[in-house]
Amino acid sequence: MSIERLIPKTVYQTLPGGRPVRELYSQVVKAEGTTQIHVSGTVSLDTDGSVVGADDMQKQVQTALSNIESSLASAGAEPSDTVRIKVYTVDVPRYIDKGAPELQTFFDGEMPASTLLGVDELADPELLVEIEATAVRP
Repeated sequence: MSIERLIPKTVYQTLPGGRPVRELYSQVVKAEGTTQIHVSGTVSLDTDGSVVGADDMQKQVQTALSNIESSLASAGAEPSDTVRIKVYTVDVPRYIDKGAPELQTFFDGEMPASTLLGVDELADPELLVEIEATAVRP
């Protein structure tokens, strides 16, 4: 299996505000493998179903990513196998400032393809972010 992460030179390299695309996501991910793993929208809940980090974007992203890591592991995958994420947030600027940097750490700089969507609300009013993930394994 191989995963190749690309930012084509003929597509924008910098986002509004001057931030390099590569810091937040890969424009294209080419994955060859035989098993796809789809992780449902994952939020910042503990095992008892309580919100972790109410009003703390960074903590909510960290917890959602930790939950995604557990979900991936249950299917024999790890964060580096992730080829795509979708992030839904009720506060895009705060996510970009406090949440998005957590992805760099989680994915060790090997960013998946990504979509960021601003939404009016999530399933619980204390939730600020929800993340879906798709991974590929041999």
